Amino acid sequence: MSTLDLDTERLTRPLQTTSTKFYVALVVTALVSFATAFAYLLQLRYGFAVTGLRDWGTMAGAPWGLYIGTFVWWIGIAHGGIAISAAVRLFDLETYMPIARIAELITLIALPMAATNILFDLGRPDHLWAMITNWGTTMHTSPLTWDMTTTFLYLIMSGTYLAITIRDDIHYCRERDMLPSVLDPVYRVVLAGYEKGETVKTNQMAWWMALGILLLVPLMSGGVVPWLFATMGMHPGWFGAAQGPSMLAESLTSALAAVVVTAAVFRYAYGWDDIIDDRIFKGLNKALIGFVLLTIWFLLQDIVTGLHPVAPTETGDLTASLVYGSMAVPFWLSVGGLVIGLAYFVAQALRPSLFSVGASAVAALLVTLAILQKKIVFVVEGLLYPTREPMSSLFPEGSYFPTLPEFIMALGTIGVAALLFLVATKVIPIVELGEVDEAAESEEVSEG
Repeated sequence: MSTLDLDTERLTRPLQTTSTKFYVALVVTALVSFATAFAYLLQLRYGFAVTGLRDWGTMAGAPWGLYIGTFVWWIGIAHGGIAISAAVRLFDLETYMPIARIAELITLIALPMAATNILFDLGRPDHLWAMITNWGTTMHTSPLTWDMTTTFLYLIMSGTYLAITIRDDIHYCRERDMLPSVLDPVYRVVLAGYEKGETVKTNQMAWWMALGILLLVPLMSGGVVPWLFATMGMHPGWFGAAQGPSMLAESLTSALAAVVVTAAVFRYAYGWDDIIDDRIFKGLNKALIGFVLLTIWFLLQDIVTGLHPVAPTETGDLTASLVYGSMAVPFWLSVGGLVIGLAYFVAQALRPSLFSVGASAVAALLVTLAILQKKIVFVVEGLLYPTREPMSSLFPEGSYFPTLPEFIMALGTIGVAALLFLVATKVIPIVELGEVDEAAESEEVSEG
């Protein structure tokens, strides 16, 4: 067997063989997904009484909590994931090509998970349908309408991007009966008009789409969603000019961390040490140093300006609640996760002997979960303190703590995402075959 055949066999192995570890992971993630669906059915049956969500001001609670915090986190991962893949293609970063499709799939899975959390927060599916069908009206009254709109548009763009870049690999695998026959109609659609040798054309199309994506990411991840928060003057915890760049930094940080974790799992599961090699993880770790530092810098900016004597009273009260008040525990837990992750990335950069893929994955997991916690704190904090008149005179400081169904639904979307990733490994090649395809065609020509 030639080296080419060996490479192809290894890259397509997930499509052709299924291990015991895969079945175990499939069962676990399926159980988590079932629990998520069951918790949602409970909410549908009994309403928001099964959650800790309450009206803002009148009931001294928070109408947005774990669901919207998790939504913002998923949106950040989605935008950052596609930006990573686009950067790899746009700047021809060959070293990182093995993780390009992983980043694309993270985006395509994260976007539906973000939309699912909006569905949880709206309560019933018909509310979501009414919001969409009455878009012309709800766009003026509901920030969630804008969230769903941008999520849908980004899903279309990301799906198109993947469809363009995957055509060669789908053709190669389909010709060799490596793909599930039940999905053949879908593959036919993806391969519509396919011609051998179209790689140059599709690469050009992918390059221009990558450029468009990178230009849109600051507008989408650092614009629409943070602007919806930043322009709400009634909520001092959200209001501010720095929300856009701050959320953009957090999005790229959490996406990079998610790519590190996912790539490490695939490397371990399929023995791809030489495909997703150490250089990729070391490079991503160095990038994470910069992005985590940027995230912490924006965090420090909020704290320093918020606690300064000349800051408005309501801003100072909110900042104090984070630093040493009612929100201090979850806030400092998120800061701790960022600092611990950063400490490892810096340590292994200074002393390469400390590097390991496993430790990198753990540190990255800490970072992305810390940002998830920070997103939840950010959303809730802006609703618990009616600091502007007439709210501050009429209503007390609020309180909120998620119930078990909320935890299961919001965090259960992580399990659903993992399940979708497992399914994806049986549907498409997770690592691009790329030059392997071209070399195979050359071999066929030479043999002919």
